Amino acid sequence: MGMQRYFFVLLATLILTTAAAAKGKEKKEVSMLMERVYSYGESVDTTGIKASSTYVYQRFFFSTDKRNPFLMAVPTMYAVAHGGARQFAGEFYDKMSFNSIGNFKSKRILQINTIPRNRSTMPTILEYLTPEIYNETVLDGYLLSPFHRKNRRFYKYHQIDMRNGLFKITFKPKVDNTQLLSGRALIDPQTGQVISTDLYGEFDMIRFRLELIMGEEGLPSLLPIRCELYGRFKFMGSKFSARYLCKYGLEKELPDSIENLEDRELMASVRPEPLPKEEKEVIERYFEKQARDKARRDSLAAIETLQPTKKHKNMAKYIFWDILGDHILNRIKSKFGTDDRGFVRINPIFNPLYFGYSDTKGVVYKFDIRGGYTFTPNRDITLRLKAGYMFRQRQMYVRVPLHFNYNKRRHATFAIDFDYGRHIYNNEIAQDIPTEVQDSVAQLGWRLDYFRDTYLKVYNNYDISDQWSFNVGFTYHRRQALHPEAFRIAGIRNNYRSLAPRLEVQFRPLGFKGPAITFDYERAIKGLLNANTAYERLEVDGSYIHRMPRMQIISMRLGGGLYTYKGGKQYFLDFTNFRENNLVGGWEDDWSGEFELLRRSWYNTSRYYVRANGTYESPLIMMSYIPFLGHYVEKERLYLGAVLAEELKPYVEFGIGVTTRWLTLGGFIGTKNGHFERIGGRVGFELFRKW
Repeated sequence: MGMQRYFFVLLATLILTTAAAAKGKEKKEVSMLMERVYSYGESVDTTGIKASSTYVYQRFFFSTDKRNPFLMAVPTMYAVAHGGARQFAGEFYDKMSFNSIGNFKSKRILQINTIPRNRSTMPTILEYLTPEIYNETVLDGYLLSPFHRKNRRFYKYHQIDMRNGLFKITFKPKVDNTQLLSGRALIDPQTGQVISTDLYGEFDMIRFRLELIMGEEGLPSLLPIRCELYGRFKFMGSKFSARYLCKYGLEKELPDSIENLEDRELMASVRPEPLPKEEKEVIERYFEKQARDKARRDSLAAIETLQPTKKHKNMAKYIFWDILGDHILNRIKSKFGTDDRGFVRINPIFNPLYFGYSDTKGVVYKFDIRGGYTFTPNRDITLRLKAGYMFRQRQMYVRVPLHFNYNKRRHATFAIDFDYGRHIYNNEIAQDIPTEVQDSVAQLGWRLDYFRDTYLKVYNNYDISDQWSFNVGFTYHRRQALHPEAFRIAGIRNNYRSLAPRLEVQFRPLGFKGPAITFDYERAIKGLLNANTAYERLEVDGSYIHRMPRMQIISMRLGGGLYTYKGGKQYFLDFTNFRENNLVGGWEDDWSGEFELLRRSWYNTSRYYVRANGTYESPLIMMSYIPFLGHYVEKERLYLGAVLAEELKPYVEFGIGVTTRWLTLGGFIGTKNGHFERIGGRVGFELFRKW
């Protein structure tokens, strides 16, 4: 028995050793093959690319497998959410002008589209048709590529030998996260070139399979020549599936201006492969219905000519569904002018997805309209209306920036920025009101220390080089008491006006990709155009956004400000770089560089401040490793901010945030003068923000 036990132990050890050696050998072979893949993407020369053009064929098929009224709240889905048809198909033939990797423009030559009004549905899915698999991210800023060297730590690879001299690689993520992909690829072992690949993933509520056939050699080998996409979208019980085919590098030339974009015979002549039966039937039904509708209209027109009758239109359907429904629940986009140089974009007028919440502001609703016109490639004008309603303050905030860029190469801009509704704090004025007046108005619930600020900023900016910018203009403030009746009773002025010439100089030591240091000087002159407030203010602010591999970002901000002069006792402390931001957005991330829990009164109580903020962002920090929950995490952030002022020595705020397809959630802890101050959070809706 002893010899038998010894024999079996020896045999098991030999088997395990052999298996481990085989596994180690396979791992080494896979590593060597993937090293060739990484090197191939880096070896192709993408410099000195000459501008060229080619033609692209694209077809799609949509199927609404299950729908309910919630589908109408999804941007771009209104046209297919309440109509009678459940299936849609289309074909496009475009001319693509190619300048460099990721820099191209397309012009529509032919189109067949069965979606009502030729609408575009789920435009975000079109990004999947131009993937760049050798880049760090397959899409622009999303989905970490398994074929990039810096992402190998996130993937497991397995190699399969093929009889034709090629190798097949299968890969899957080590962590279940929405920014990672699984799939397989056919590899040339000599060069490391990806011949074809299938990618599987789920991002932004779309589960997809992407089948790519890559170009043969040189620059075309970095891009697909055939791309087929299968996508599935689910929302509140509705189910929607999509199928796309895109073929690049076609040589069938057509004139840029064709009188009939829906020329079916011409489309058939350029179609690179036959239509599938399902798509062909949808398109045939669409044109048959068009023919019937035209015949009916012609018949009714003939009858109307002989015997005029009063037309009855279903006004309820027309008004509530076709007008209100389409324009209130759907995002509106329109182009106008010569060569579509002008544009207008309006977010849905009412959509519950545009609400947000923060601990200091309560529930917030936002609204955004953008428009513009391009005169030349170097000159354009843009106008924007940003509005928000703060339910806790019962206050509407409006900001309207107008920018005329008369030399974009030098960032030469003349701008007018109007801001209305911001509340500003001033406790000194309230202290000057007699106690008996304060007691009487307190019973009415009137606030004596808050004012509504109407703000106008006019300036001209010019970059004399990549390192230096100069910004000259003026700012105007009109601060009106929220309850002017109390000030009338006390016999004290209830509005304060200031007009201040200003100068801003920005220095960028390393150009636009490096840190930026901004000096801001402003001097309000009493009596200038009826102004009744005087002050002098100086601020300096430094910011830097450092981008690292694997979608990691570190954002840093450091600055300070000082009021060097005040005219009289009644004035307002209002810094440019240290203020409450009611309509967030701008500095890379809506929440970076801000203090979430700092009470708004602290922004206006000190003659000076020194502040520092830092944010670290990555798709994979901590939450991504939690089972189930980690699959939906798109980004994680760590926040740290501190400010030193007259009564804040200092205020420090810590925070952690996570972005999913539905929400961005943030939790924050604030400490003042070394003691716990408060804890709070913030919620922002992310649903369809990229749509």
